Amino acid sequence: MSGPKISVYSLTRSAEAIVAGQVLCEQQCLACYRNIQEIIRNLRSNSSGYEKQNSNIQLLMKRTSEGEEQLKQLQSIRDEVERETKDIEEELKDKTPHVSEKYTITIAALTEKQSELQALQTLQRKAERVKAKIDALSAQNQKNTSKIQASIIKDLEDVAPTSSEETSSNYLKRDSSQDIQKIQSSILDDISSVTSFDIEEEAETTGIAEKKNTISAKLKELQNETLLSEALQKEIKQAISSLSKIEEERFLQTFETVTVKKLFKKVDDYRSEQEQARKEYRDLCVRYESLCEMTGESPISIPPCPGEAVSTIGEEIKRMEQQIVRQQEQLYITECVNEVMTEMGYDIIGSREVRKKSGKHFRNELFSFNEGTAVNVMYSPDGQISMELGGLDREDRIPTEEEAEVLTSDMESFCSEFEEFEKRMRERGIIVGNRIALSPPSAEYAAIINVNDYDVADSTQITMMNVTEKKRKQTDRIVMRQDD
Repeated sequence: MSGPKISVYSLTRSAEAIVAGQVLCEQQCLACYRNIQEIIRNLRSNSSGYEKQNSNIQLLMKRTSEGEEQLKQLQSIRDEVERETKDIEEELKDKTPHVSEKYTITIAALTEKQSELQALQTLQRKAERVKAKIDALSAQNQKNTSKIQASIIKDLEDVAPTSSEETSSNYLKRDSSQDIQKIQSSILDDISSVTSFDIEEEAETTGIAEKKNTISAKLKELQNETLLSEALQKEIKQAISSLSKIEEERFLQTFETVTVKKLFKKVDDYRSEQEQARKEYRDLCVRYESLCEMTGESPISIPPCPGEAVSTIGEEIKRMEQQIVRQQEQLYITECVNEVMTEMGYDIIGSREVRKKSGKHFRNELFSFNEGTAVNVMYSPDGQISMELGGLDREDRIPTEEEAEVLTSDMESFCSEFEEFEKRMRERGIIVGNRIALSPPSAEYAAIINVNDYDVADSTQITMMNVTEKKRKQTDRIVMRQDD
């Protein structure tokens, strides 16, 4: 073979930016698509939520005469959400992203990817606006629950004895026992309709005791939250303990204003931080799953909550992004090598895949050069591309002295054409990143290539190396030039 020409080719900075930009766009397109699908699933599964909200509004109307407009609004929003969800689903069908096998390295191709991403981002924002309507209904439902609870407490106070001196038996004498039972039964029915409502047994309803019970109930409700940090749980426990020791109303007021409000502010801040962390973690997981789809890798098991997994997933995302960029660069470089060789008149004869004992995978492509000779192009897994010229035969052997002489002559021709090859590669945004070898023509590199080692199409015509015939044609060409 000719003096080895071994180089690591890379893309120019502008071409690299185009590849990286397309990888990022495709990754974000897949992430957007997943997010929209998740929002649609949530919207579609909200039917039971509508029914609960409807029941709550009906109960609110029964107890407070409020909610008639809310009932109309609930039905209107329900119809809107169903209609808009259907529209989003239809739009999404036309915007389904796909994983590209290879990228076209042009500004136009990058612009097209960016347009696809912008369309999906616009659709995601539309889906999020629809989801916001559902969230607003949920928030209103919480307010309704609070109003119903307040109404129930008032009714309980209305049917309770008016003073500590008035016993239950005396109280029942004032009013019909049957009427009291009906009211209590109605209240209990309403209580059962309201979720997360707890009435303290034997709760005191006057003065400082009532205020302490109210504050205590709120603190205990916080204490039951399992997602709060240990530090916050400790503060809540300490606040409950401190509350039980307060006997004067002025101290209770200070405690509520300073300690309790500050504690609730801390809890609200903590919830916001945790919600933001969960959102970022969900986004990270969606990015990771999108990259797994792009690379064809099986995703690792993802914990439901952020923690140490954030760092692990982050490293995996970085690795896969770099891997995709490298793969796309190598695909583009390989494609350009084939294009340029074909443009310069070197037709592909055959190819082969080689896997070494080390596990490394190599690909070889054989291009015709001259009668009986060819250029072997080998692609290494580390990005190296080797080019060598050799004579063609159907067996493994060492070239004769005459063959080595002819091959050296062809090596000289190939060396001059190699400069043109790299010029055309530069025009496609590919430059030499690292030159490993650029050996001159020499008989010591002369070798015979066994065509039987390659996959060759049956229709491909191959001329084996024949020194006698080749020299005769060379002589004929010289005689023809002399006659001219």
